[in-house]
Amino acid sequence: MTLTVGIISFGIIFALSVGVNIILVWYMRKALSRFYVASEEATEIFSRLDAYGEHIQSVYETPTFYGDETLQGLLNHSKEMTGFLKKYENVYSFTQPDLEKQLQAASEDFENNDEEETQEEKE
Repeated sequence: MTLTVGIISFGIIFALSVGVNIILVWYMRKALSRFYVASEEATEIFSRLDAYGEHIQSVYETPTFYGDETLQGLLNHSKEMTGFLKKYENVYSFTQPDLEKQLQAASEDFENNDEEETQEEKE
């Protein structure tokens, strides 16, 4: 009789433990999924802000707009925002640990294309 009660008690506790573990695994998957999506979105925001800053820089450097105070203010503001977001790099680089290298390569490509266009316009 005592052995039967012990086996039944163990079975109930085991079933409850399995149920709680299933719920915890489901919750962790859901939470990690949200974190992954947030990380991807933050990466996209940073990439777009960096591209925006590069665009303003290229417009500012054209002879027509060189020295324009409004563009200079926009350029400074985008640099400040980029610096602010770089403080949180460890958060948004969860999904793309080599993001800095990618951004640097994209920035160099952008500068090279901009220099080629400037040379073509001079010719």
